[in-house]
Amino acid sequence: MHIAQLAAALLSLLMGLLACGSLLNLSNHPHWFVRAWDFPRVQIVVLGWIFTALYFAVKYAAARSATAPDANGPDLALGTWPIVAIVVFLTAWHGFRIIPYTPLLPKQSADTPASLNVSHWSDDQTIRMVMTNVEMENDDYALWITTITEEDPDIVLVVEIDDAWVQATKEFASRYPYRIIHPQDNWYGMMILSRLPIIDHQIRHLVQKDVPSIDAKLQMDDGTMIRFVGVHPRPPEPIRDNDATARDAELTLWGSELADAQGPVIIGGDLNDVAWSQTTRLFLRTSELLDPRRGRGFFNSFHANHWFLRFPLDHIFHSPHFTVSRVERLGFVGSDHFPILIDLRHTPSESHRHDVLTNKESDAEEIDTRIERAAEDESLDGEAVKELKRQSELEPKSAT
Repeated sequence: MHIAQLAAALLSLLMGLLACGSLLNLSNHPHWFVRAWDFPRVQIVVLGWIFTALYFAVKYAAARSATAPDANGPDLALGTWPIVAIVVFLTAWHGFRIIPYTPLLPKQSADTPASLNVSHWSDDQTIRMVMTNVEMENDDYALWITTITEEDPDIVLVVEIDDAWVQATKEFASRYPYRIIHPQDNWYGMMILSRLPIIDHQIRHLVQKDVPSIDAKLQMDDGTMIRFVGVHPRPPEPIRDNDATARDAELTLWGSELADAQGPVIIGGDLNDVAWSQTTRLFLRTSELLDPRRGRGFFNSFHANHWFLRFPLDHIFHSPHFTVSRVERLGFVGSDHFPILIDLRHTPSESHRHDVLTNKESDAEEIDTRIERAAEDESLDGEAVKELKRQSELEPKSAT
């Protein structure tokens, strides 16, 4: 077999693998390998076109160098149509999911009207928030402090803080009169620094005892009360927590709880999940919150050190009480995540301009599936999961 034929066969195999892996998006199985294919949709499309271009380059080179058909090997033309079919499939399949996060489609969160889009310092109905995963091992504290200081946010949600981060940023944090600081040495510490009064708050552990969330009530300058939630669920990965049960359960539980919330809501954090995943979309449909990325751009926040492997993992969602004045990915701060900045204006009169995702008939069943998985997982020990397990133990007794 000629080198060209070997190259063509390898490229065909790679295209086939991309197609097979892409079909795993149909499954909601929690194993990390299945869920990992949710992430690189853009990369898969790009690779598909690169492999297709290489295939045709090999075919063209072989045709130019050949003096006669090789009777001992397959004709390269035999693979042309399958390759074309696969690249078209990959483009359509993944494009369907990623295009809503580009300016090609309408924005889900409406823009703040131009007449109301002013600085957060001069408008008591506008708040500026920064969500930032600092990476616990990162010790470039000065760069992070400089970056955040330049933007001067009203609220800073920081995840992956440990005692070293608390000490190193103590002076910076003191600029914010209201603080919730909960360091941990397992990559799941977090803090909220706020210029706005924090009226009340709870540290909650819905799914795992060592993975906290912050559930707070903040007061805007105009007196409006906001429910502000910070989350950082543990991701599925090959070594620890090799499935997505914990992450799915946490987002599902928060989605159900926030659906019943009265008044303005903002939830942010490193969800360890992409914007277009089944879990994130289910969360948005359940909670009826809005994703500022939709219709604006990817704002890829991870991985800061690898431009070709970047995904939108750090999120800020909000209720229809707000319009979006600005959303931006900030610069490098030494972490493997970029910070995300957003300016939101409390403009409930504009709520009709938003495009809230509608529930699907299958959502209730999907929610039950994710909750049942968590209840059956003996390793999960959070407060909400314990309650689910208690209820499941009582069900057979009540049925008799």
